[in-house]
Amino acid sequence: MTEPAAADGDSPHAPEPGRVTAVVPLRDGASGKSRLATALEPAARRRLVVALARHVLGVLADAASVGRVVVVTADVDFAREVLDDGPGPVGSPSSTRHFELPRRRRTVDVIAEPPGRPGLNAALEHARRHVAGDAGDADGPDGPDADRLLVVHADLPLLTPADVDAVATARADVVVATDRHGTGTNLLAVPRVGDHAFRFGAGSRAAHEAEAARHGLRAAVVLRPGTAADLDTIDDVAELPLAVRDRLVGTVRP
Repeated sequence: MTEPAAADGDSPHAPEPGRVTAVVPLRDGASGKSRLATALEPAARRRLVVALARHVLGVLADAASVGRVVVVTADVDFAREVLDDGPGPVGSPSSTRHFELPRRRRTVDVIAEPPGRPGLNAALEHARRHVAGDAGDADGPDGPDADRLLVVHADLPLLTPADVDAVATARADVVVATDRHGTGTNLLAVPRVGDHAFRFGAGSRAAHEAEAARHGLRAAVVLRPGTAADLDTIDDVAELPLAVRDRLVGTVRP
């Protein structure tokens, strides 16, 4: 379901298939899912983070709208652990930052968060500048028509390629896929370049809508089961379908 969240007007042109760059922020394997600490020991939480991230990356590999995937992380070694579930590194033998995603043949760039600038919003801005800098090569995976950046959190157990495509190609300048509470942001599609800021944090849905309005951009809100279900608390786990909960239990076992 898509709800207009800005002034009426002509709908912007949606990106063509394969022209969207997905950015996945990935925490380290030690601090991830800390709010599940009462139910899971550190090793089990690490296995859960790995399994969820691999699921999301696999979905992005199958999404028709996505032409490139970038992982931004404070722990590059942990990102490699996540990505090594696939066939392994591709490119030149000396490369340590290009990996191949499972299923559809596609590489993912792993970039380190900027030193001295902690936090999700700073990491995403760093990734956006990285992508914009690479876009000067029109023969690369971006090219001049790849004008949309899609932020996708790495803890969405119900996410499907259809969900990704629905958000990535929605006809609005800024698209917010909210969480099940209607207040957060699990996926965010924005122009690849611009002065608008990322506003992740408490109340990020409203903050992203306000940021779009401040720059005269049309915003839309998407609510779908696959984009709304993130996994931070025991309550989030309880809301999942039984079959999905059972699979997650299997992933955290040693």
